[in-house]
Amino acid sequence: MTTTDINKLDRVGISTFITEQLNSKNIDISANLTDKINEYQGLKMNVSDIFKNYYVKYLLSDEGKESLSDKQKKYIKQERRKFFNETLDLKIYKSVNNPRQLEELMTDFWFNHFNVFANKLPNYQRFLIHNYETQAIQAHALGKFRDLLQATAQHPSMLYYLDNWQNVSPRDKKSSKGLNENYARELMELHTLGVNGGYTQEDVISLARILTGWGIMNQKTPQNENGFYFFESLHDYGDKNFLGHTIKGSGIEEVYQALDILAYHPSTANYISYKLTQFFVADNPPNSLVKKLAKTFLDTQGDIKIVLGKLFDSEEFWDSKYYGNKFKTPYQYVISLLRIRNIENPPLTSTMATLRDLAMSPYNCVTPDGYKNIQSAWLSPDAMIKRVNFATNISSGKNEKINNNSQVNPRTFFKNFTDFFSSKTIELIKNTDQKWQSALILGSPEMMYK
Repeated sequence: MTTTDINKLDRVGISTFITEQLNSKNIDISANLTDKINEYQGLKMNVSDIFKNYYVKYLLSDEGKESLSDKQKKYIKQERRKFFNETLDLKIYKSVNNPRQLEELMTDFWFNHFNVFANKLPNYQRFLIHNYETQAIQAHALGKFRDLLQATAQHPSMLYYLDNWQNVSPRDKKSSKGLNENYARELMELHTLGVNGGYTQEDVISLARILTGWGIMNQKTPQNENGFYFFESLHDYGDKNFLGHTIKGSGIEEVYQALDILAYHPSTANYISYKLTQFFVADNPPNSLVKKLAKTFLDTQGDIKIVLGKLFDSEEFWDSKYYGNKFKTPYQYVISLLRIRNIENPPLTSTMATLRDLAMSPYNCVTPDGYKNIQSAWLSPDAMIKRVNFATNISSGKNEKINNNSQVNPRTFFKNFTDFFSSKTIELIKNTDQKWQSALILGSPEMMYK
């Protein structure tokens, strides 16, 4: 938290603060953040414009479908790199400066839940991933799960990453050739029901058949803003048995019906509730809270804001045994220190170097399950040394690009953060040379947890 957040908490109280965060659209963003968003006009393009201005050019260059000079190819690759660097820069800036912090947290949570890998070759994703994060995920991060599910399901980023753009009806009905089960499987295992959600391999095949033709627009199809296109000629119009339901062959409506079944399924309610409780409360979340949230999820048809409100109002959330129980991921740790230090515009090169060193570069998780949010994934002697080194550099002003050569006044930190520290940590800091006190504060066990 920033000192501004702490002062606001003291002024309005925790209950009002949480209510405001749950209703994030009512929180005004700063002029600086607005200017930063407007600085990168390319990132404001819809998918259709990205496709025309970047994707097609890079596609032609990469696959040699058009004769381009080496100079032209170099320029296109530079544009791709520039576009992705702007994506990274804006993400980090928003993480540090957006007053809608719950929205940022939930965007991070849902992105890892619906993970896509930016560097899947031949790197077309780099053009799409900002649009995916903002339009498919952040726009629905506190809304209805059903809307979020469809927004990710229709986005070219997801369809490309999990290969559903290649999923077509097999010509020989006795053969599985043409079917691609990747997205269908992850849609159930990772996005909705969970690995123990009660589905079978036959359900995977049925869902893959339902999803045939569910793809990405191209130069020959009608253009639309989100880049999605349903290829009727590639769809399997046979009837399907899916999770105990008979779905009649009707084209695109089959997918909407399947998404309804998945979004409102009790296994989905339990799986999402478990992951939310694990994210906010404990690596091994209390089953009592998971059950409460699952019931709320079903009762509200997956209203994320109401489910979170139930979580934040629960006895378990405020139970002292879970206080400071969640180990921050590397990204959370780096962003939290940048916020505490009031470094509003962290340089991309230095920040990304730190995140790479800590093995958590944004958009760089290869596997569809996303980056883990549990302690065992991130806590190791080597990782702790790297975190402490970052804390030391950021507190001392040694990294001029990040700190503008300004040292931290430890008295300011004591004033704002001693309520969060144990007596043992406070005693250790007080008995340490003042020039190292700020580094000890930022590298303390309490700062590693949330």
